[in-house]
Amino acid sequence: MLSKALSHFPQFRFRDGEKRLWNPILKKTFVIRPEEQIRLALVDYLILEAGVSSSRISFESPVKLPGDKSSSRTDIICYDSDFKPLLLVECKAPDIKLDEKAAIQVARYNQKVGAPYLLVSNGTLDYWFEVEGEEVKFLPDLPELFHSTKKVSRDLAYWTERGFIGEKLNQEAASFALESCMQLYKEPHQPVKYLGFDDFPPEFALAHYYRIFGFKENRKVGLCLSANLNGETRLNTVLNVNGANTAFCTVSLNALAENENRAAEVHSGKGVHKLNLAEEMKFGFGKKIGDLSDGFHEVLSRYS
Repeated sequence: MLSKALSHFPQFRFRDGEKRLWNPILKKTFVIRPEEQIRLALVDYLILEAGVSSSRISFESPVKLPGDKSSSRTDIICYDSDFKPLLLVECKAPDIKLDEKAAIQVARYNQKVGAPYLLVSNGTLDYWFEVEGEEVKFLPDLPELFHSTKKVSRDLAYWTERGFIGEKLNQEAASFALESCMQLYKEPHQPVKYLGFDDFPPEFALAHYYRIFGFKENRKVGLCLSANLNGETRLNTVLNVNGANTAFCTVSLNALAENENRAAEVHSGKGVHKLNLAEEMKFGFGKKIGDLSDGFHEVLSRYS
């Protein structure tokens, strides 16, 4: 089944100028890794929607199996009200295919853990299992114990904690930012991908989650809202042609709210171009961000 991680996101914090993942249970930051992002997104679902208490979730519990030279570590264990293991979760990176090998791995760990429910996830798909005696049964549906029972309040604070909106956002841009986050990231069936970028100024905040829009001739545009280390909110757009990123546009929402001239920058093989988005594509906070994808596609194509 589609993963519950698709509509949830990990929290982020900046430490010494570096963007890092934030574990709200351990109160620690971690280097951004795909498996860790999946793990924290699933924890986000378990706490906010399934109603699992954060005090009953553990990470990296050591497991020593017969024949192993060293201990392995579990990704997530959830406990019931008596603090007995209830759910064992194994997380894989999004590009790892879930197969029998992954199921066998979590079942082996469970020989020591003893949880009645198992979950293997790569952030795109979730495979659930129930343990009955010596038998591990595949579950085609989400176990009732882990159904969504709570409504998540996705307000500005929610998106700020998850690195989409900066703390110093101009109030004139607040409604646009909130509505854009809801449109880009709320629905799990839409393609969203974390893209990493190296060798660009951290102020651009290019590395984050992008909603992907498809165009003809194998062309795609990714749209993203991302907070930078200065508390700004950046609107970033990336053009991908035949599988390669060929250009990107970056602009501060604060600069747009303050009507700064030529506040946007387009970077491509043709150099850097400073643009006025209102003139180039009639950008305005009154428009829905999904409707701006065509305009950004034209602008990025024009300058690349």
